[in-house]
Amino acid sequence: MATNQYHLLARIPAVEAWEMPPALETLAQQLVRSGQLRINADHQRNFVRHGTSDSDKTFTARELTDPVLAPRTRHALARHVPPAAGPDAVDALIAYLLTELKKARGIAPEKELKVARVVVQSAHPSVIQLLLQSGTDLFVSYSHNVSDLLAVHDWESHGDAGGLQATSAEGTAVYISCSGDPFFAGEQKTYTTDGFPALARMMVIGGQELGHFSDLLRSREGIIGRYSTDNSAHHLRAAPYVKAARRGDMARIADLEMRAVQAGLPALLRAETAVAFYSKRMRFSPPWIFCQLRRGLRRAQFFLRANRYGVPIRFRVHPSMRHGDALATYLSDMAFNLAPEAAAYQRADPEAEEAIACIEALARVPQQVYKWGHANVQFGWPQLYAIYYGTVIPGCIAAARLPVPEMRLSLHQQIMIACRRLRRKRPQYYPESAA
Repeated sequence: MATNQYHLLARIPAVEAWEMPPALETLAQQLVRSGQLRINADHQRNFVRHGTSDSDKTFTARELTDPVLAPRTRHALARHVPPAAGPDAVDALIAYLLTELKKARGIAPEKELKVARVVVQSAHPSVIQLLLQSGTDLFVSYSHNVSDLLAVHDWESHGDAGGLQATSAEGTAVYISCSGDPFFAGEQKTYTTDGFPALARMMVIGGQELGHFSDLLRSREGIIGRYSTDNSAHHLRAAPYVKAARRGDMARIADLEMRAVQAGLPALLRAETAVAFYSKRMRFSPPWIFCQLRRGLRRAQFFLRANRYGVPIRFRVHPSMRHGDALATYLSDMAFNLAPEAAAYQRADPEAEEAIACIEALARVPQQVYKWGHANVQFGWPQLYAIYYGTVIPGCIAAARLPVPEMRLSLHQQIMIACRRLRRKRPQYYPESAA
């Protein structure tokens, strides 16, 4: 049965400055300084909400107190204060918001930077550049859904969502939920998913929602549509080339599933399940040794057949998984994200429903890359991958009109990180070795 995976990553994201490529670290610091990053970390948050009869706005601590950002915030608040309130009304409103901000307890600058570092790694740098240029608010919550980030009147329609990219008359906003504290280290957890599962979820949902944001087609006049939809149609319709790509990739994954079965995946999975059972209960016992030998045989048989049938055999995921389990999870996850199931995606009009499926599938290319790596996504979704990285991202680069930051670490930095890791143990929120 096809399911979506939120707890897997192909690589562990950097959360410290010395782990980051310098250009991406600069981008993370720009995101924090912009005041656009809104974080709700359980009982702490770095923003306050100001609702009126015609608007619902949020303001971060930086937007209210930073000398560079405060004048713009003051101007935005002045538009929602009636003239009859008097000349001191704006000052009184700012004082009230600052009082409410104290109740929110704030977010430590180090934690803001850690969140920002993960966020900038969950999208192509040009997408983050566009987000900064457009003044898009970026919300991150430690909760399981985004309801605590939304206005009350949005709870019924969007409150249960794990992530959201919203476009309205007031602009765009991106919402990401982590379902736990991504940087938690210890035993007294608030959520069972504290630590790496929450860190992975932030990357995965961030990749999807920023993927939706990158899908917006822009001109000098603003947003004019989406790459994934037919913008000349009077009703919601998928762009023909995206529709064809999605259908082609669905056929590709179905074919890979059939070939994996022919190569002996079910037998390998049964052998791995037996090993996992005895590893938990009777490690080094005769049944455990027998199951290990049988798994080795099934694995060797599968690898020989997999090369003949053209089935991918190289997976590196965190937390680590046994090969058969990783392949089965990969195929299930790739199939689900080509045709995600949720009430929000259903429409009476079949063509509109297919258009929504195309919007979702194209936006999920980057999240799949963060889970399975570029090579495996390009192998499983060759057509959608080509559209996203061959059309959408070049469009974002052109719209940002800025040099693309270098995402790779220099050889010197790689050596320095390796040396530092020898002296410094990873925090406990990183995953342990084998599953």
